[in-house]
Amino acid sequence: MANQEPTIANILRQLTHEYVGSVHERQLFDHVLQYRPSSAKNPYATIRERLRWEGLSLGWLRLSRTHLMPLRVLLQDLQFRCLPRLADITTGRLPLAHFLPFAGTQGAWFDLVDEAGTSFPLIYPDQNDPDDESLPGFDLRGWFAHTGFAEGDSILVQITHLTEKGPILRVGYEPQTLRQPTPEQDRALIEALVERVNQTQDGLVACEDVILPIFAQAPWRTSYPGTPWQHLVIRDARVQLVDDSLLTNQYNFALNFIPSAIEEVFESQSIPEGERIAADNALLAEIEALQRDLRRSREEDADAGLWNGQILRASTAYSTLDSDLDQLFTRHNSLSAIEGYDEFDADDDEDDDDLFGFNQIDSDDLVLFENDEFARLQAAHRELIEALPPGVADQIEAARPEEAEVILAQHLNMLLAKKPHLFPPLDLSMNPDEMGIEPPTESLFDADAWQEQAEDDEDDDWEDEVDDLFAVDDDAARFYDESSDLISQFYDYLLESGKRSTTAHDHSHNVVIYAEFLALYYQRSLIHGDYASLDECLFYHYPRRILNTTPRHVREICTSMKQFYAFLKDRGIIADDRFAYAIWRRRDQAARVLSIYDRLAADSPNFDALFTRLFQPYTE
Repeated sequence: MANQEPTIANILRQLTHEYVGSVHERQLFDHVLQYRPSSAKNPYATIRERLRWEGLSLGWLRLSRTHLMPLRVLLQDLQFRCLPRLADITTGRLPLAHFLPFAGTQGAWFDLVDEAGTSFPLIYPDQNDPDDESLPGFDLRGWFAHTGFAEGDSILVQITHLTEKGPILRVGYEPQTLRQPTPEQDRALIEALVERVNQTQDGLVACEDVILPIFAQAPWRTSYPGTPWQHLVIRDARVQLVDDSLLTNQYNFALNFIPSAIEEVFESQSIPEGERIAADNALLAEIEALQRDLRRSREEDADAGLWNGQILRASTAYSTLDSDLDQLFTRHNSLSAIEGYDEFDADDDEDDDDLFGFNQIDSDDLVLFENDEFARLQAAHRELIEALPPGVADQIEAARPEEAEVILAQHLNMLLAKKPHLFPPLDLSMNPDEMGIEPPTESLFDADAWQEQAEDDEDDDWEDEVDDLFAVDDDAARFYDESSDLISQFYDYLLESGKRSTTAHDHSHNVVIYAEFLALYYQRSLIHGDYASLDECLFYHYPRRILNTTPRHVREICTSMKQFYAFLKDRGIIADDRFAYAIWRRRDQAARVLSIYDRLAADSPNFDALFTRLFQPYTE
C-alpha cells in the first residue's frame, strides 16, 4: 500500500512545535513544501489561503503581513482579567464572551478550573425552554459564594496548560480593594487596538485578529493583567464592539441598522461629557486642517485651468438614510469652491424614532408566499443578479448575509435605473380604518380624477414631473450602459497589459462607482467625466453612501480613475485626462475625509456641526 502524502493542514499543525517565536511566512511555506513538494506555478498560494481562513484552528497566529507565530507560544502562561457583571454574579453563570479571544474563539473547546484544578461545569441554554435567553457560560455559583465575590471584584485568568483538545484556564480571585492600577498597560493596549482597527481593510474585524497579535508582542503578556480589552473599547469613542466579538471604527456601519438577536455582554457605555467634548474638539481641529488643504488644492487646480472653481451639487438633492439632513443643504445651482466657506451654521434636527415605519408593522400582516408568488420572486431575483456588474454576483454568493447586503446596497441606485419594473411602487392611498379619517372619494391614481383636476388647476405640473422622472431613469440607464462598455474595454486592456484578473476586476469595479454617480445624478457617461463631478463623488457622495469601505479603498479608487482616464486618452476616446490625475494627487485628502467621517459619533450633540464643516462647501 502506497504511503499517504501528508496534508498541508497536518504539516502546519506539526510545525507549530518546531518554532518558538515569530517566523517569516516564506520560511514557513518552504518548510511545508519540504514535506509536500508542489509543481504549481505559485506553490505558496494554497498554503497562504489555508492560513488565511484556518490559521488559528491550525495553530498559527498571523502577526503581520509577513510574519506568523505558533499560537501555543502566545497562549502559554498568558494572563488576563475578567470583570463579571452584576447579572453574572447574581445568576452564577459567566458567559464565554469574557474569555474571547484567548479561548472559545469560533466555538473551540477549553476548560476552566479553580485554584485546586477542579473544572467548572459548562452550562448551555435550555433548548426546550423558549423563554430561556441565557448565554452559554461556566457555572461559578459555588465559587462566587465561597470567595464572597462582589460587583467590582476581578477574576484573574491564566492559561496554564495547552492540551491537544484545547487550553486549560485557571481562575483566581482578586477583591476590588487589592486591584493595582495599570494605566500605561491600558493605554498601550487601546492605542495599539485602535491603530490595528484603523489599518484593516474591512468594516468589521474579528477581535482575535486584533487582540492576539497585540498580546503576542506585549511585554506584559504573562504579567499582572490590566483592564479587560472589552472595557477599554466600550469606553473609547474611536472604536466600537459589535456582538462581543467584532471591532469597527465605523459608526455608520450597516450592522448598526440591524439589531442583534443575541444578548451582548459588553454594551456600549455613554462617553462622559468632558471626554466627548475633547474628542469633538480634536476632530474639529482635524477637519479645519483638512479644509485648508482642500481649499488650497482646489484653488491650485482652478489656476491650472483644470476646472472653473464652481462646485456641483446634484447629489445633495438626493437622500436616503439621512434625508432630513440632506434637505437642509439641497441646492441645484453651482457654488464657488474657492470663495468663502470658512463660516458655517448648523441646525438641530429632531430625531425620527421610526424612520421607516417599522413600528406600524403588525406581525399578523407577515404571511408566507404562495408558490406562484415565490416563483415570481425567484425570477425577479435572477433578473436583478444578471443586471449587476461582472463579478458582483460571485461576491454576493461568497459573502455572509450581512456582507451581501452591504455589497448589494452599493448597486441599488443602478438597479433601480436599469430595472425599475422590479421595484414595487409606493402605495400612497389611505386606509380609513388605520388612519381614522374619512376615505377619499377618488383614488389618487384615478386617471379621470386627475384629468378633471388638471382642468381646474392650471398650476398642477404633476404629470410633467412624472414624465420627467421616467425620462431621467431611461437616460440614466442609457448612460450607465455606455459607461459599462468602456469599463469592459478597460478590463480587457488591463488583462492584455499583464495584470492579474483579480487586479483588473478590482480596478474596473472601482470605476463603476463613478459611472453610477454620473449616470444617476448628471445623466452622463464616463466620457464626460470632469474635475467638479469627480470631486463631488469622492469628497461628498462616496463617504456617505458607500458602506463598509476604508481609507485605503478610496485611495485605490483614485488610482483606478487615473488609470481609466489615461486608458481613454491613449485610445483617443478623450483628449485630456489631467483632471483625473489631479484628483489622484489628492487621494490622501479623500482618505482623510473618510477616516474623519467614520469617527463622527452619531450620538454626539455636535454631530451636525462637525458633519457640516467636514463636507463643506457641499453642505452650504
